[in-house]
Amino acid sequence: MNLTKIVERVMPLFFDGSRKLVKPMVIQFPVIDICNSRCQMCRIWENKKSNDITVEQLEKGIQNELFSDVTSIGFNGGEPTLREDLSDLVKTCIDYLPKLKQISLITNGYKYKQVIEQIEKIGAVIKGRGIYFDVMVSLDGFESVHDRVRGRTGNFANSQHVLNFLKTVDYVSNVRIGCTVIKENAFHLHDLLEYCIKNDLYIKYRQGVPHKRLYTENLIEPYALSFEEKYEFVEFLEGLVQHYEKSLMQKYFYRSLIGQIIDNKPRTAGCDWRHRGATITAKGELAYCAVESKSLMQNISEGNANEIYFKNEDHLKDIKANKCDDCHHDYVGMPKPEEYRKIFIENINNRFAIKARLKKIPGFNAVNKIRNDRGYAAMLDRYRGVSDAPTITYKGDKKVLICGWYGTETLGDKAIIAGVINSIREIYGKDVIFYVASLFPYITEMTRRQMDEFVNCKVLTIEQAILAAKHMDYVLFGGGPMMAIDAIGPMQVIFEKAKEAGVTTGIAGCGVGPLGEKRYNDSIKEILNLSDFRIYRDQKSKAGAIALGVKAENDLVAEDPAFTWLKTFYSNNKQNLIAGSSDKDSQQKTLLLGLRDFPWEDYAKHLSESDCLKIKANYERTVVDALQYLVANNNNVIIKPLPMCTNHFGSDDRWFYRKLFRNTNIPAENLDYTLCGRELAPVEYAKEFMCADGLLAMRFHSLVFGLALGTPSLALDYTLGKGKVQSLADKFGADVISLSEVTTENLIAGMSKLLSPLTAKENEKLLETLSFAECLSSVMKDI
Repeated sequence: MNLTKIVERVMPLFFDGSRKLVKPMVIQFPVIDICNSRCQMCRIWENKKSNDITVEQLEKGIQNELFSDVTSIGFNGGEPTLREDLSDLVKTCIDYLPKLKQISLITNGYKYKQVIEQIEKIGAVIKGRGIYFDVMVSLDGFESVHDRVRGRTGNFANSQHVLNFLKTVDYVSNVRIGCTVIKENAFHLHDLLEYCIKNDLYIKYRQGVPHKRLYTENLIEPYALSFEEKYEFVEFLEGLVQHYEKSLMQKYFYRSLIGQIIDNKPRTAGCDWRHRGATITAKGELAYCAVESKSLMQNISEGNANEIYFKNEDHLKDIKANKCDDCHHDYVGMPKPEEYRKIFIENINNRFAIKARLKKIPGFNAVNKIRNDRGYAAMLDRYRGVSDAPTITYKGDKKVLICGWYGTETLGDKAIIAGVINSIREIYGKDVIFYVASLFPYITEMTRRQMDEFVNCKVLTIEQAILAAKHMDYVLFGGGPMMAIDAIGPMQVIFEKAKEAGVTTGIAGCGVGPLGEKRYNDSIKEILNLSDFRIYRDQKSKAGAIALGVKAENDLVAEDPAFTWLKTFYSNNKQNLIAGSSDKDSQQKTLLLGLRDFPWEDYAKHLSESDCLKIKANYERTVVDALQYLVANNNNVIIKPLPMCTNHFGSDDRWFYRKLFRNTNIPAENLDYTLCGRELAPVEYAKEFMCADGLLAMRFHSLVFGLALGTPSLALDYTLGKGKVQSLADKFGADVISLSEVTTENLIAGMSKLLSPLTAKENEKLLETLSFAECLSSVMKDI
């Protein structure tokens, strides 16, 4: 790498280049103002003719000194391949842009023969010129979804001809797919990604936005995503970051977009059009960015483009001051230095494994522990010092604040909080006002919208909850495990604030553990000691509290609160579902899956990393092999993956399932992915458990659901016999296999037993267990 390259890499770490307008290095060039698609998010297709810049005008215009530093130019439209002289435009740019290194083309692939012909012509032009040629084919969904977005039946099928052709030519340097997300396709993004992965096609996603160049600056409907559509899009983007995208800059763009969509944060992603990008329109006009810029000159061939470009800088400054923060467009560029440094450091770490090398240095772990302890103590102090948050009006004769892992909730957590809320309403009536402390409020807002139990319930940020604690009648840690993670810290502070104000506090159906570093264990112990009453979800958790030094000998143990909600659901829906089951094919058997990725870093700390990875690989391979065998020997078996977690905080199961079965031999008709699309309301998932003939459970609450709803269940114990899954299975007599001992043979035997006609569907044993609602009622009435 020469000195110039080094300087180019280092300078953005310390200096914000976007503050100074320079000659453009990148050009967007929509070469035509008509299109043969009828896209919902664009109005170019409504134009019947296009007054386009000629080759001669382009040749004259780009010889202006303004364009002397251009290294990359993108040809798009409309549909650029509708211009017969497209290759001439490309040749002109190559001939007269002295620093040009890359050209890109975006096409809809609809008239595929014409598209292929135009690409061949471009190939002939660039041959021997050392030009990098990037082609992006627009696909906005899989099959019919794409056709609906594009307004053309057969568009997806036609584009396949173009993609197949592009794979055969050596002059195309890179092939990509671009997907624009609008209301029409927001719930259907996974299927297109799977198509791209299976066909070795890279895909990037962008949000459809109002756009001057597309004549949609006043169009609202296609872009106005509902909360549910935003939620699904954001969680999909989070999945891309975690499981798919390799480019750190593209990951950073997705992170920026996520913040804009869900939290209304200002854009942090960079954009070349803030200081070194320009647009040449189909008419030959000059503009800054195509989204917001006015036309700076009517035709680049008439006048001094360089003078006009710099003379209008005040217009660009106005865009930057008033528009850029809210812009969701997928333009990219160098971010501000403080953000770029983060990306740079992450890149260095990825290349040279710096963190892994540091961990091997003698004494590093001890030093790191001291640093983490100090950081945790500082975090507690920050939360204790919270004095300002959005104002809340506290209403109701009875006010209950519930905290825990809400804001990261799984389906199990939703059942838990519903059980807690219903149990309190049984005691105090329907007028109780509930407040839920949420680590990430948009997740809990989705839960609130899905569940009738959340009537008279307000979702609070952690800061709001800390300030609200003193105004409550009760503050409860509402179910789930009290575990050794950073988020236990703010829960401790909520309990501290409640006790300072004399508010009644309690542990409502929690587990204790997994435990970990002393700082976390101390917080768990403190919360337990600050509680006026404690109800655990199992005896092992009570023993864990005692081991921490809590005087818990007289504390209560009851069922997990999720059982309370599920038993009510079961009794309310049993007859309807039984009546509906008469329509089901008597020969068909549905095996529900409640699986997850193996969380070995949390539950197998006693094993080496290599041993854990072997267990993980064996588990995934064995499950697929066993299911393939099961289907091969009984083609009436339907495998139905059910995601217990549909957000990235708890490891979205939909991504795990799709990867697990990506290369399987299970026929498509035997693998039902209908539950792996958009997130459903908890009652819809509960119905699936009641209708299933068997359940292969791994997530703790998938087993809870199976037991409560009478689904014959086989559990895979990812706690390796040391935790909650084994305890639950033992308590209710469910079959269980440790993940470290799973084999194809014992899985096949276990699943065959589930689907046997002799396996009864009943939950009478469960209905006789100690009720959480009764326990809660007894302690609250005593208080």
